[in-house]
Amino acid sequence: MKGTARNIFLDRIRAALGRSPGQSVEPLVVDHDMVRPSLPGSGDERENLRALFVDRARAVGMDVLICPRSEVAKVAANFLTEAAITSVQISSDPIIEQELVEKMNESSIRVVGEDVELGVLYQEIECGITMAKAAVASTGSVVVTGSAQESRLTSLVPPNHLVLLADSRIVEDLLDLSHSPEDLPSCMTLVTGPSKTADIEGVLITGVHGPGRVQIVLFHG
Repeated sequence: MKGTARNIFLDRIRAALGRSPGQSVEPLVVDHDMVRPSLPGSGDERENLRALFVDRARAVGMDVLICPRSEVAKVAANFLTEAAITSVQISSDPIIEQELVEKMNESSIRVVGEDVELGVLYQEIECGITMAKAAVASTGSVVVTGSAQESRLTSLVPPNHLVLLADSRIVEDLLDLSHSPEDLPSCMTLVTGPSKTADIEGVLITGVHGPGRVQIVLFHG
């Protein structure tokens, strides 16, 4: 077989498919219902998205608490207290910084920011708190980003991860996420459940490298 590497490669594909050079190919027919199945249920689309996200997030091992925007600080602080978490790293997102920090101070929870030393982050901080950029209903994933307000390590290093998510940021699937009207940075992390790993025998272990527990506070209003 002669020709360039590219032509040789394509000739081998044609031979495997039983085609000859120049042969016309039938147009690809795509069943869009398979690619993007309709949301379950009826009624309000936002409500359906929220319900689907909560169901899928819980299915992959994350806990979800739902509350109004006005109760985010209270609900998050209660979670930290009940989980006996005494130290957190927090982003500088204004939604997180204000009332929540006051609530944690009232509960004697140690709060560190983005400038914490790596040794302290890895050895002493028990929970990272982030604000989700978006969420994907079809997979139950939350999207966190690296930015001046949000360190990547906040969601990746501490053994617990607390995510604050506005329900207006839930999209149906990854296609919708890629078409988001907001500018998405190049550095994004899709969190779909606690961190997991498996050995060669397929034994699944949770939380070996990164958060073994992911708590979502989903708020509206």
